[in-house]
Amino acid sequence: MKKTIIIMLALLALCTPVFAGGQSETTAAKTTASSTPTLNPDGSFHLPIVDSPKEFTIFLNFNNMPFDSNWKVWKKLAADTNVSFKSVISQSNSNETEAYNLMLSSGNLADVIGYVSTADLESLGRDGGLIALNDLIDEYAPNIKKMMEEDPKFAQYATSTDGNIYFIPKNQGLKAAEYWWIRNDWLQKLGLEVPTTVDEFEKVMYAFRNNDPNGNGVKDEIPLFDRAGWKMPEEYLYLFDSSTGFYTRNGVVEFEPLEENFRYGVRKLIQWYKDGILDPEIFTRGNKSRDVLLAANIGGCTHDWVSTSEYNVKLAKEIPGLEMIAIAPPADQNGVVKERTERFPGVGWGISSACKDPVTVIKFFDYLFSEAGSALMNWGIEGEEYYVDENGNKKFYDSVLHGSQSVVGYLRSIGALYRVGFNQDGGYELASMNKWGFAASELYEGHPEWFLSDQPPYADGELDMKYQPDDEARYKRIMNNIKPYVEEKFQSWIIGTADFEADYDKFISELHSRGIDEAIAINQKAYDYYMSAGK
Repeated sequence: MKKTIIIMLALLALCTPVFAGGQSETTAAKTTASSTPTLNPDGSFHLPIVDSPKEFTIFLNFNNMPFDSNWKVWKKLAADTNVSFKSVISQSNSNETEAYNLMLSSGNLADVIGYVSTADLESLGRDGGLIALNDLIDEYAPNIKKMMEEDPKFAQYATSTDGNIYFIPKNQGLKAAEYWWIRNDWLQKLGLEVPTTVDEFEKVMYAFRNNDPNGNGVKDEIPLFDRAGWKMPEEYLYLFDSSTGFYTRNGVVEFEPLEENFRYGVRKLIQWYKDGILDPEIFTRGNKSRDVLLAANIGGCTHDWVSTSEYNVKLAKEIPGLEMIAIAPPADQNGVVKERTERFPGVGWGISSACKDPVTVIKFFDYLFSEAGSALMNWGIEGEEYYVDENGNKKFYDSVLHGSQSVVGYLRSIGALYRVGFNQDGGYELASMNKWGFAASELYEGHPEWFLSDQPPYADGELDMKYQPDDEARYKRIMNNIKPYVEEKFQSWIIGTADFEADYDKFISELHSRGIDEAIAINQKAYDYYMSAGK
């Protein structure tokens, strides 16, 4: 980061926020927590944060799991810090959006608020519902401050378009999110090498389709499948360095359906679908595709998370020798090796204007970025979920590794890995991987050049941009008229109900008439802001 957070905050102080700017300082002067040091003289975090137990209300719902103060990790946090939280969402209410809108309409804001949408949290901040955390971070949150100084993406994601920080993100330690997985047992049976280019990949897919690698004498193999749901088109278009949405190259935002890579990729996919390379039910099979096709011994290749490696163990008895291995992203038609999916910081939590003691809360936020707080959020409780071996490495107990739940599922059931601001360091994930998963992570993490360092968050096939309020409203109106059109045309071309070659020129003209050029300009503005934010 070219400038420290101190310089950034000094500049931000020149901005006039929507809410009453002196509120956090005034509140801080009244709270006893302000007189308690955040760090001990040796640099360790000072506990407890407050001398007497203090409870705050909280709005959080992650993966249909409303916050639960009875989770063992949060009980431990309360015992260590003297700070606890009480959910304002009923444990029976799994509808996050409904609960969020109800809270806003009631006017009764929880002290701490987290939500699935970054845009909505920042809008709430600009409207005065969340307080700016800039000064609080500078004065009371040394661990968060350090993270912002050392990790530009973290600072960029946290900084709103008005220069304020309204929420603390959940950071990601590992870079790779999804990997290309292929049936190594099929490669070996057919005497094929691991494909390294998209042309080689195509030849392997045709061999999988035509040469009976599952040995049942039936042409039932589905070489290329995915369970990505609505972003299915992106998974296949990645092979040709394209998508149905926006992307940046050399600092310039492009709408990819206007570009030659898209045209080339769609032509290929049309042929692949016709020849049985693509799953014939790609638009309807849904998120059970991996389960169904691997269990039937007919799926050959997919782009997915590290959990794909678990099927080598799950199906070992039913399908002896089944082996999904991770391979490098095939070089595209232009010779470029690129992995589009990447882990970025994600939405976390902020402090509302209703909170009477933001200093105590920001100190608690900061504790989750300390060594002890991070261990709790990533691993659970030492001596119960994990132990530290003679080399100082954390290790899960077998009861966690081989329980009835996945490691991630178990950790979430006790309150770890929740959608709050902390550094998800990836160590817990590596410790829970089997040999195939670990090899996949090692392969992708070992090639940072496959990932684009100048790309804004690109998750689930879309750029996660931040817009000025007027731009955001206009952009949404434009894209509500464009995105469904692109998705409908893409699907009709692939399954053959429309003629791509006959349609394409009219398709381009229609995109321009629907305002794609203005949408590109709005995204370029947002991209330019993102690249300067937090620096």
